[in-house]
Amino acid sequence: MEIGSAPWRRAIREGASAWGLAVGERELELFARHAQEMLRWNAVTNLTAITDPAAVARDHFLDSLAAAPWVPPGARLIDVGSGAGFPGVPLHVALPGLETVLLEAARKKVSFLRHLLRALPLAGIRAEQGRLEDFAAAPEHRGAFDVVTCRAVASLERFVPRALPLLGEGGGLIALKGPGAEEEVRGLERRLQALPGCGPLRVERIPYRLPGLREERAVCRVTRVPGEGGALRPQSGR
Repeated sequence: MEIGSAPWRRAIREGASAWGLAVGERELELFARHAQEMLRWNAVTNLTAITDPAAVARDHFLDSLAAAPWVPPGARLIDVGSGAGFPGVPLHVALPGLETVLLEAARKKVSFLRHLLRALPLAGIRAEQGRLEDFAAAPEHRGAFDVVTCRAVASLERFVPRALPLLGEGGGLIALKGPGAEEEVRGLERRLQALPGCGPLRVERIPYRLPGLREERAVCRVTRVPGEGGALRPQSGR
């Protein structure tokens, strides 16, 4: 299988249908160009350890699209620790109308992201260099986003409290996690119960599997719940 080949595109199209997502030829072409640019840059910049075309389709693009059902139309989205652009770029391509920020601390990865956005090209999306704590502390960013996404970040217990200031009322954080997510969610619930002033929140763990893999992954969601009392409403599973 080669990146951009008919079998490669079919794997993404069929896998995306599991998330209720129809992926057309334009989106598949942009995914292929994203993958090709990533692997070209990967020769000199450490962007990914996943280079097999089938694994790139599954573990980067399909895994990113697992978040799509929980991203509302026209959302203001920030992808934290975007790295090579996952999940932010595939979501922006597959869900028209998003306003997207790719936040990445590493200068070389930001250089790649800015190159990628010029190469595709895409509108309504930009890459910013910075640490989450600094970005979230800026007054113009507090409450400025409907959705915060992340993938392969530190533990939810550490990440979520730092990301919550970015969310507006009714906004949601979506973390794509591998095995062990259930324990992370329990740790997060304990952390949020002890966190003053975070407002009413709902925590969910929604399991999923990628094609050909036995291991369970999870969409972990933390949403602000407007108009409800209490600090936390845990709701694990689907």
